Amino acid sequence: MNILFLISNDGGNGVGGHYNSLNQVSIEMAKDHNVKILTLGSASSPVIMTNPYFEKHIKVGKGLKSVFKLNSELKSFVKNFRPDVVHCFDTHSLNRILPTSALSKFPVVLNKCGGKNPSGGNYQHADAIVVFSKENQDWFTKNKNYKNQDIFIIPNRVRKLDLLEENKRVEQKDPNKITFVRISRLGGAYEKTLLDTFNLIEELSKKYPVELIVIGRIQDKARFENLMKQASDRNLPVKYITDERAAKGSDFLYLADFVVGTGRSFMEATSLGIPSLTPVENANYPMLVNTENFDELFSTNFSERNKAQTKHVDKNLSNIEALIQDKTKYEAARKETLDLFTEFFGTGGIVTKYNAVYDYAVKKGPNRFALIKKNLIYIVKFLLGK
Repeated sequence: MNILFLISNDGGNGVGGHYNSLNQVSIEMAKDHNVKILTLGSASSPVIMTNPYFEKHIKVGKGLKSVFKLNSELKSFVKNFRPDVVHCFDTHSLNRILPTSALSKFPVVLNKCGGKNPSGGNYQHADAIVVFSKENQDWFTKNKNYKNQDIFIIPNRVRKLDLLEENKRVEQKDPNKITFVRISRLGGAYEKTLLDTFNLIEELSKKYPVELIVIGRIQDKARFENLMKQASDRNLPVKYITDERAAKGSDFLYLADFVVGTGRSFMEATSLGIPSLTPVENANYPMLVNTENFDELFSTNFSERNKAQTKHVDKNLSNIEALIQDKTKYEAARKETLDLFTEFFGTGGIVTKYNAVYDYAVKKGPNRFALIKKNLIYIVKFLLGK
């Protein structure tokens, strides 16, 4: 089967979670299929450009003229690679290709790559939709605008990481400290996660030699400086890595005894068997994830929308302290974490799951007029730059 993956970048840095997810999914699918990737928009993605199946970037804007330019480029492309399925990894690429005639004869699959549920009663439509979280799956399957059989949940999208080679490790772990690591964009989203982690470190430091290493690129300098000041005013043991190396924050996971993660960063840490925590809306500390509380946190994709049962909130701090105090319990938690990764996040079984989506979309067949009609309001808004 020939699979054409599409993803847009309209002014961002092109390194967010959905670019990494596409990177891993496409590499796995190429084991069974002929795969090519096109990026669309103002710039490509440095993540996708390193992918062995990246074909080219088509520089286009959002206006009507860009539709004609894109259609011309796609017609030329399809002469040499005729896809059986077009797989959009974001709604911008979907909005761009639906009005084109070049891809009108091919079924379209759309990935909703995590995030909160749509705010209204409708969302974009495709011949098949893949979601990453139970939260999103429930929204679609309970929505009368969608057919249940069109919705597929496939959370698996993370390759098992390798620790950075020792000869490349510039930063060194302090063997006398318990190190928590937080990898995130800084000074923008996820401020609750960082502030809750400050709370946890403050509490643990009363009994244990702990430290926090915060790694990420700064989005808003003023907001990030405010966060650093809060940590400094509370005399918390926090270090920061914000230079260009932070673009690949996972390289620093060798420093971590524990990781505080959200979404993909959480999943990547579990691939190494590192006991991992995630934010909880109804608590002031991030929660250590285990088999007891996994389902309720998995349902919201390990995001700041997580809500935990009171009994799990009450046990959280003692669960963390137990791993600090007892090496046997810590090693058992490492195994438990790795088992969760293998079952729910790893790319090992990804081909079979996506094959089912593609087979369904191909058998169903394209109906471009119907898709344009269902997506018309989104297409128009996109073309008008709204």
